Amino acid sequence: MIAEIMPDVVKKYFPLMLSLLVLFIYFTFVYFVFIQISEQSMIEWIYVFIGTFSILMLFWALFQTSRIDPGFIPKSILTEYDETRQRDYCLQCRIKRPERSHHCSKCKRCVLNMDHHCVWTSNCIGLYNRKFFILILFWGSVGMLQATFLGLTNIMALWNRIWVYDSLDFNKVKAGFIFLMTFSQFLNGFGLYYFFWSNFKLITINICTLDQLILDIEAQTKRKYHNDLTIYNLGFWYNFQFYFGKNPFFWFIPVGKPLGDGYNWDKKVSSREMSETTLQIME
Repeated sequence: MIAEIMPDVVKKYFPLMLSLLVLFIYFTFVYFVFIQISEQSMIEWIYVFIGTFSILMLFWALFQTSRIDPGFIPKSILTEYDETRQRDYCLQCRIKRPERSHHCSKCKRCVLNMDHHCVWTSNCIGLYNRKFFILILFWGSVGMLQATFLGLTNIMALWNRIWVYDSLDFNKVKAGFIFLMTFSQFLNGFGLYYFFWSNFKLITINICTLDQLILDIEAQTKRKYHNDLTIYNLGFWYNFQFYFGKNPFFWFIPVGKPLGDGYNWDKKVSSREMSETTLQIME
């Protein structure tokens, strides 16, 4: 909805504009609370250090997510339409799509393991940048929650500054603004964390947002529109390492590639195949 009313130039530079806005809000908050009000204790220094580090990691992950090819499928090889393989063929791109890929109406391309199109990054979230998108949510929630803790540590000082003068002046308005911003940081941080956890849970069972939508529709309509998605769930550690890699030092850093190419997927036996195998054994 937001993307439809944005001019193209705004869409192109929206990640940069978002970064500058986050940077302005965070350091304005730190300046008015940490520098002007707080006693700058050890715990407050820790809050500022973790928060600042989180914001830097957020910018890095945002840059990676917006600039990296999410897994666009080349259009160099066109194939003829096959009615028997409708699900595997894209009428817009005129290509045979690999399994687990989808067409993005915004990018007008098919994307490997497409999760969704993200207006905040001006890019699709697919196989090659899904980890970076998860890290945006993770580090964003950490940074905002750390800012909340910093504000709560000085909440009484902020409250006293609001009521220290009888008349309305700039100091009272400023203190009230920071007071309200503390709770705003908490709500935003909690919202980002919830969004992070919702997306991370999908990774742990190796499905994407579009898969989840299909499963929800199937549950509501009692009809089957998709192949068995449980065949891609090979356990928590396999699913996690597929996207985040095997080296723990790079799990929280927006670098690296998934372990697969998006064209060939490791699978386990589906429940339907297991039932058929059981029947054959019994016969």
